[in-house]
Amino acid sequence: MSATDAWMPPGISKWAAVGSTGIGLGLAQSPHKTALLALSMYNTHVALRLKETVCDQPETSARMHIGQYGVGIIYYVVTPFAVVVDSYVMPGWTRPPAWAALAGIALYAYASVHQWRCHHILYKLRRRAMLQSSGYVVPEGDLFSFVACPHFLCEILIYLAIWTATGFQATTLVWTICWTVINLGITARETQQWYRRTFGSKYPRSRKALVPYMW
Repeated sequence: MSATDAWMPPGISKWAAVGSTGIGLGLAQSPHKTALLALSMYNTHVALRLKETVCDQPETSARMHIGQYGVGIIYYVVTPFAVVVDSYVMPGWTRPPAWAALAGIALYAYASVHQWRCHHILYKLRRRAMLQSSGYVVPEGDLFSFVACPHFLCEILIYLAIWTATGFQATTLVWTICWTVINLGITARETQQWYRRTFGSKYPRSRKALVPYMW
């Protein structure tokens, strides 16, 4: 279990839920059902993360830098506007092909399930470490067999899934995806380096940082 594993403080997750719900009420008057689908997917993702943060994640003495905390709040509150801006400002939105909507929903479900599993693997390791006063251990199981940070990979896939479900029309969402890839890519690389320094030969050499079999 890495010191840099995923964590969304209650303050950030609650602001994310409030912000995205408020935007959802505004979009209720929008003629773009595609935008409503995308925002519903985002709201569900935020709600799941809020539930994990409040109910499942063990409390620790770890603290987040105030700068990161501020960026987190802004990010999760502002992200839904990527869909809102496109649906209201960008002309020509049409109903996406059925294959795009279905592919987006299927990818979203796959990534959400595996992110939940990977988060709970980390939660269990953290609880065990707290009870036994033991050190860090290498996470095993699910997508951890392939990458150091599968929960980050799933986060990226979730945003890709939302974009796909819009028929690739939410162009502003592309910038959100780029930010997520860069941010989590850097963190995943640092996490993998930490694993290798900490565990040496005990850490699987074939395990990549973020993308299975590639990087």
